[in-house]
Amino acid sequence: MQKKELAAEVAGHVHGRVPRELRRRQLLAEADELFTEHGYRAASMDELARRMGVSKPVVYDLAGSKERLFRDVMAEVHDELAACLVAAAAAEPDLARKVRAGILAFLRFVERRRKGWAALAALETGPAGADLAALRRGQAHVVARLLGAVAGRGGTSEPRALELCAVAIIGAVEAAALSWQAHPELSAEDVATQLADFLAPGILSLSRDPGRRLASDSPAVGARRTVGKPRRSTAGARAAAGRRSTRSSR
Repeated sequence: MQKKELAAEVAGHVHGRVPRELRRRQLLAEADELFTEHGYRAASMDELARRMGVSKPVVYDLAGSKERLFRDVMAEVHDELAACLVAAAAAEPDLARKVRAGILAFLRFVERRRKGWAALAALETGPAGADLAALRRGQAHVVARLLGAVAGRGGTSEPRALELCAVAIIGAVEAAALSWQAHPELSAEDVATQLADFLAPGILSLSRDPGRRLASDSPAVGARRTVGKPRRSTAGARAAAGRRSTRSSR
């Protein structure tokens, strides 16, 4: 439910008689916006109470604590983002389009929160950092499941391998999203297309047998076969052959 719709529903009740469940939804919506605008540390519970039109004790009664409130907001953010990614990928018929659709869904999610996304993503310490790390792990699980579906039979199915790939993809897309904020002249569609073109070949390789992929693609495998005695030049080979012929004729 949108913030304006929530405000209208709250206004339909006598002050002090607003159902707790409705106040709770209002709290999460306002807190989401406040954390996005100011980050965890700078967000004020006094400001949150002012925005909700209630006293600070009411806010703490609903939230428990600032740390717990941030964790609840991040849980909602994760659920919303996961639903966006899954729906976007499911709507497309082939791999290339699935990859682009998933990236575009993430970028549009960031775009809706453009004002404070960089501040949130930069929090790496304290309770906020721990909850953001949990959010990223949740994203990795979602993306790993999508990768597993892409791999299909005969491809990579080992959960840890899929999750490792998912973490790499998330890192690349998240870094690109942060950089994108400094280049508003680029559309989300343009950025998604460029990233998809870059990432799709690696994702496609997951659908191939891991053993065959290593043997055919790894330069290290081929390099090991050539390690040993260096090959002689043609002139050196002829000289060696001449020496052997001389010895045999004696």
